[in-house]
Amino acid sequence: MKGCLALTTAVGAAHASSLVDICTDAYIKAALPAEDTFQAISMTSSSVSTKLHSNVSISSSNFFPAATISYCDVTFNYTHIGRNDRVALTYWMPAPADFQNRFLTTGGEAYEINEGSGTSGSLPGGVMYGAVSGLTDGGFNGQSFDDVFLLANGTVDWQNTFMFGYQGIHEMMEIGRELTRNLYNTGEKKVQRYGFDYDGIIVGAPAFRFAHQHINHLVPNVVTQTMNYYPPPCELELIVNATIAACDPLDGRADGVIARSDLCKLHFNLTSLIGAPYYCAASSGGSSLGLGFSKRQPMGATPAQNGTVTAEAVQLVQTLLAGLKDNQGRQAYLYFQPGADFDDVETTYDTQTDAWGLFIDSNGGEFVARFLNLQDVSSLSSLDNITYDTIRDWMQMGWTIVLQQAGGKVLHFHGEHDPSVPTASSVHYYEAVRKIMFPNETLNTSAAALGEFYRLYLVPGMAHCGTNSEQPNGPFPQTNLAVMIDWVENGVVPVTLNSTVLQGYNEGEHQQICAWPLRPLWSNNGTTMNCVFDQASYDTWIYDFDAYKLPLY
Repeated sequence: MKGCLALTTAVGAAHASSLVDICTDAYIKAALPAEDTFQAISMTSSSVSTKLHSNVSISSSNFFPAATISYCDVTFNYTHIGRNDRVALTYWMPAPADFQNRFLTTGGEAYEINEGSGTSGSLPGGVMYGAVSGLTDGGFNGQSFDDVFLLANGTVDWQNTFMFGYQGIHEMMEIGRELTRNLYNTGEKKVQRYGFDYDGIIVGAPAFRFAHQHINHLVPNVVTQTMNYYPPPCELELIVNATIAACDPLDGRADGVIARSDLCKLHFNLTSLIGAPYYCAASSGGSSLGLGFSKRQPMGATPAQNGTVTAEAVQLVQTLLAGLKDNQGRQAYLYFQPGADFDDVETTYDTQTDAWGLFIDSNGGEFVARFLNLQDVSSLSSLDNITYDTIRDWMQMGWTIVLQQAGGKVLHFHGEHDPSVPTASSVHYYEAVRKIMFPNETLNTSAAALGEFYRLYLVPGMAHCGTNSEQPNGPFPQTNLAVMIDWVENGVVPVTLNSTVLQGYNEGEHQQICAWPLRPLWSNNGTTMNCVFDQASYDTWIYDFDAYKLPLY
């Protein structure tokens, strides 16, 4: 950039311009932030590339409805002065006539700093609401964070760590909002303040307590090893399906969805499944990678599985559902809700011995090996001599606490049957925030006060960041951005959260999701839903992590 005067002239008529007018390399180069806008950041104007997309049909996804959108796909790089790095940014810019003075920052999951662009990513969900939508590669050049965490064995690349943890997303947002202001000539309408960056935040199934979350994937492996019982996958599948069948009607509506996993904990006796028959046909193998948080390795061929549910399998499930306890019986962490898939309880079939054996989850194994032991390897090679105390100590070693985000509104949702990030993890975070911010208030009073800016919704039947084939009639909050816009811009508080059944025999049905700590209960033969509170159900979600000396938020 050589001068702001040329920039001002170039963008001065933006609102009168068309998408064709602004979607050129020259126009975007002129709208890039000036070199002195951000300390230690330099734009690489020669990297600017634009591509016009008109009347693109976007299919319905879990996180936004079907729409037809037009946008300018803008990409360019920047560098941190003195580092000789390259950070790639992507922004989808709506037509000036469609721009609603909104900016959507998108993130990723697990070790991915973004979920990618294109119709499979999150960017369309912003453009359809008149928002510029952006993503960053964090400077990782297409790699995941776990691939760039170490410079060498024992040596952490702290710059990449900071970029992944917070800096990359923040810089993408700051640069994008300055570009947006210049491109659409919005002047000072967009407030820019670090620490108060967002008017609204939508977060789904967040992996709070990063070390605990990752290492928790190893707990089932250690439990199976400790019990010396390695269940066939089919046995656990029967337990999941039987749990869904038994607990489905506890909310007052039989629709194949457990909307009250808390009541399931209180009223369903897993021991009733001992002796129940199961059968699964032989499989030729394939990848078990799904929507879960945990990495998955390709599965080999498995034989037909035919048997009955054992007492050992029930004990294994009961042990897992109780959450990690150390060798002294103190609570160290939590697990998934009854009815969630047991993806982490994966075992391997040995054709030589005709038996099922230990599987080491590669996500948990990699976290310990790479992030705690600082070794550039993909997983642990063994769990020999690993006990529940070891798992607890690993969690404490990698402990990081993130407590609260300043300002704005927070819409927090979590699938009740998430098999990758425990649903109770989100409840525990909410409860920690409530008790710290309103320590002397009753539950009702403090929840009402917190609900002015932070609301948590547990979505019945929902898996990890997606629908659930085991409970296809579960609702999904597909229009969260529209809800957030209405909350932030119009003051419409989402007392309940809009959702739609996206599959199954109830496809298209609109439902409302209750805000925690209220829970759904249907009446009138499953036709009327009420949001209710009862203490016993609430208590099933509350954990006291007495295995640690410090509070675990």
